[in-house]
Amino acid sequence: MSLLAAWFWPKVSDRKNALFAIQEAYCVAAALAVITAILATVEVLRDATEGMEAEGFASAVVFAGIAFGIYRKSRVAAISGLALYLALRGYAWVKAGPNLGVIPILVALAFLHGVRGTIAYHKLPPRPEGLPSLAQSFGALGQNPTTGENAAEKKE
Repeated sequence: MSLLAAWFWPKVSDRKNALFAIQEAYCVAAALAVITAILATVEVLRDATEGMEAEGFASAVVFAGIAFGIYRKSRVAAISGLALYLALRGYAWVKAGPNLGVIPILVALAFLHGVRGTIAYHKLPPRPEGLPSLAQSFGALGQNPTTGENAAEKKE
């Protein structure tokens, strides 16, 4: 499988790839929250004569909540993020006409990967009880083997 094909439809059958897909969706949701908040702020500052419109800020807060839910590996948050993003893109399509670009497709794919990743993550078996952490594994590499009589007995 080529690198491009692996990005467009990654395998989420193991823990590492499922976590990568979840992280991708989290980053996209957080970026959408920040960008939406910035654009809402610019809109409020530009229209000083009209009342403050809270739709942009509400959308930013919702995407921030979805990003937090995806970070916590919530399937509901991942599905909600995909559904909300597709609904907003559909609304923009109806209001402004069809404008299909590369970035909206990539964002939708990232949310889809997040849905697949969270569902696959929860289907994976739990980690074994006595599994050492990464720091413990590297710490074990730095230890010297036992020396003295015990080492000589083990060789024989």
